[in-house]
Amino acid sequence: MSPETETLRLQLEEVGARHWWAALLATLSSQSGNAYIRFVGVVDGRARYRGAAFPVPRLWGTVPPQDQWAPGMDDSLAEIQHRIEGDGWRPVDHGAQPWEVTYQRPSTPGASR
Repeated sequence: MSPETETLRLQLEEVGARHWWAALLATLSSQSGNAYIRFVGVVDGRARYRGAAFPVPRLWGTVPPQDQWAPGMDDSLAEIQHRIEGDGWRPVDHGAQPWEVTYQRPSTPGASR
């Protein structure tokens, strides 16, 4: 019998997307025309890892960020991936974007809390 595994998905999220008060603070403190997004490592619908926020122009629709116009994106991605992999997660799938990575690791007792 194989050990059970946890699955983590790396995603983009606007700062404050999970809490109304954080969204309000991010909006009030942002430069005109900018939104702030970050990478999050999500397990069972809960963010376990949060990367550094970086600015992106507020656009209509969804446009994947690129480091040329989203300064700090590459550094934020490298930092969160380093922390995730340092905690024993291993990449098992990659999507079209560099941050679309699915990781897995053996489950640990109490990890799903």
